Amino acid sequence: MAGPLEGIRVLEFGSFVAGPWGGQLLADMGADVVKVEPPVGDPWRHATPFAPNESRVFVPLNRGVRSICIDLKQGSGRAVLQKLIESADGIISNNRIDTARKLGIDYETVSKINPRLVYVDITAYGPKGAMADSPGFDLIVQGYTGAVMSEGKITDNGQPEVVWSSSYIDFSTGYAAANGILAGIVGRGKTGKGQLVSTSLLSNAIAMQTLRIADIEGLPAPSKTWYKERYPELLEQGAGYKEIQDSYQQAVRPLIYRCYYRAYKTIDGGIALGTLAVHARIRLIDVLGLKDPRMTEPGYDDSTPEAQKMGLQLVEDFESIFASKTTDEWFTELRSHDIPCEPIRFVEEMVDDEQVLANDYVVELDHHTGHKIRTSGPILQFGAGMPELKSSPALGQHTDEVLSDIGYSGDEISSLRSDGLVN
Repeated sequence: MAGPLEGIRVLEFGSFVAGPWGGQLLADMGADVVKVEPPVGDPWRHATPFAPNESRVFVPLNRGVRSICIDLKQGSGRAVLQKLIESADGIISNNRIDTARKLGIDYETVSKINPRLVYVDITAYGPKGAMADSPGFDLIVQGYTGAVMSEGKITDNGQPEVVWSSSYIDFSTGYAAANGILAGIVGRGKTGKGQLVSTSLLSNAIAMQTLRIADIEGLPAPSKTWYKERYPELLEQGAGYKEIQDSYQQAVRPLIYRCYYRAYKTIDGGIALGTLAVHARIRLIDVLGLKDPRMTEPGYDDSTPEAQKMGLQLVEDFESIFASKTTDEWFTELRSHDIPCEPIRFVEEMVDDEQVLANDYVVELDHHTGHKIRTSGPILQFGAGMPELKSSPALGQHTDEVLSDIGYSGDEISSLRSDGLVN
């Protein structure tokens, strides 16, 4: 098989990140993912472009899908849409509710055409409540859900900083969308019926922070005590963002993690230290020539003022010691004692990383523009067979092919093109 989803067709009415990422995940599993685009294409095609309708951010999010270009704003384009819907097993849409209704791609409309459809609706803030139809993007949902404050990053001039390394809320929502299609298809196998599946940036942002959301009645976490007691005091005193953030980080990051699970500056760079297990921590303090009764004395009370003072001093000692050697020196020494760590590297190094390439986590593909494209590879490898890896499509590259698949003749396709309904 060319992937376990061979023979499954999913229509993707997506743009930017979350919807397309969900579609690409399904294409990697063997599904025939048909990206339905307007005449101007997915807006992401026009950000950081390297060719007409092609951009550096579009290519890695749309690998392996087919593109059909239909003008759904023209009423006669709805006949083409209907045939597409009749042929599909699932739909992923990350359009606002009113937009989906205007285009005739909302669940209520499409389920009447094909009741067996599994429809995944991606919204920003969920399908209920006052914000149900509000627009949202990864960055502003980071702010809304507390992720920016939790990260604790501040620019040199005291400005709040967001998570730039990944649109992680968008990506986690794409994963959820793909799972929604899969679960819905399994459910359809039992009932014979499709269903509406809802997910959102908000739900995934909350889920990604579940370790912080979790609350035990009567035993509040230090950060929640800080929020209820210290934060109002700081506001009353007129404290600025940096002062509030500094105070918050002292409450939100336990002293243990400020020592043992963090990154450190070295002479020539940095090293990421991952000593979550107590036995690894004990080996570490032995290597560093330090003592930490929290690790070696059962029953040690780390809540006393003396213990807190000792913990803060250890943070300073760790930082000073790690700053005394190069990254390679620390990596060699720590790994020789089976202490989990890795050098801090640049993501640009990953395209040539031996471990990454050995597992096809970065792949090189021929793009229709003539360029060789390196991009992330499939996250799942199926021993029974994988679909052929193909780069992202040109705008409308597969219009004729898809229309032929759903029963249009060559003359009918030419007529649709001359009427401007498809491109």
